Amino acid sequence: MRVSLMMVVLLLFVACGSRPQPKETTPYGQKLLLSDSIARFGGADTIRFGQMHEGEIAEKPLQLVNEGKTPLVIRTVERTCGCTTLEYENQPLMPGERRQITLRFDARGEWGWQLKLLRLYLNDGQEPLRLYVEADIE
Repeated sequence: MRVSLMMVVLLLFVACGSRPQPKETTPYGQKLLLSDSIARFGGADTIRFGQMHEGEIAEKPLQLVNEGKTPLVIRTVERTCGCTTLEYENQPLMPGERRQITLRFDARGEWGWQLKLLRLYLNDGQEPLRLYVEADIE
């Protein structure tokens, strides 16, 4: 009897604790932390695609995170190679806000170790955020 009562209490405890908990959503992709200083004076980061095959087209999601006190806008993007493409919204990114962008690397006609450069000009900054895109093409 005592064992049965303990089993019932245990089952009630387990059943009450098994309610679904809200899931914390984690944004996909590497985070690019943007501050007011980076928007004004520039910065750099590296996006690594790793091993790829010649002819492969790969995409990487990235998360822009505005850690500054002012809204940020990607004014323009310059690229050193037509093999890289950046998909983004040209809307203000408010302080504390996150936004997903997509970087695409097209390995057609490429081989060996590759290092490409994208320059993101933010707001009225003089220097860009430099994104180095790295891949090793077989």
